[in-house]
Amino acid sequence: MKAPVRTSGDFVNSQRGTRNAALALGMAATFALSGCGVPTTAEDGDYRGTATRSQLPQRRNCPRPGLLHIRVANAVFLYRWDNQYIQASVLSSGSVRGSGPGVQLTGSHSGGLIEGDVRDAYCGLHFTLRRVSG
Repeated sequence: MKAPVRTSGDFVNSQRGTRNAALALGMAATFALSGCGVPTTAEDGDYRGTATRSQLPQRRNCPRPGLLHIRVANAVFLYRWDNQYIQASVLSSGSVRGSGPGVQLTGSHSGGLIEGDVRDAYCGLHFTLRRVSG
C-alpha cells in the first residue's frame, strides 16, 4: 500500500483550519473579557457647551462658533476643526492638550468643566463645555 501523496491544496486546507481555530479562540477570549468593561476616567462623559471667536478671523472660511457636543472616553475627545478632527487628551494634571496639522488645542479641566482655545495661523475659537452625563 502506498502512502498518500500530499498536495499543495492539503497544505492550504490545513492552514485554513489553523487560522479558523485561532480566530475562534480569539473571539471566545473577546467575549469572555467583554464582561470586564472598559476602564474609564473621572473626566469621561458627555459635555455640552459653546464655542466663541477668540480672535478676528483672517480668512473667510474660518470654523464658525456655535453649540458643541463632545464625548470624552478614556480621557480623550475629538474636536472638529474645518474638515479634520483634532484628538485631544484630558490630562490628570488639569490640562487639556491636542493638535492636528497646523492646529493647536490647549485648555484646562476641573469639576466637570472643560475650557480651552483652538487656533491655527488665521482663526481662533474659545470653547466652554460642561459635563451633562457620565
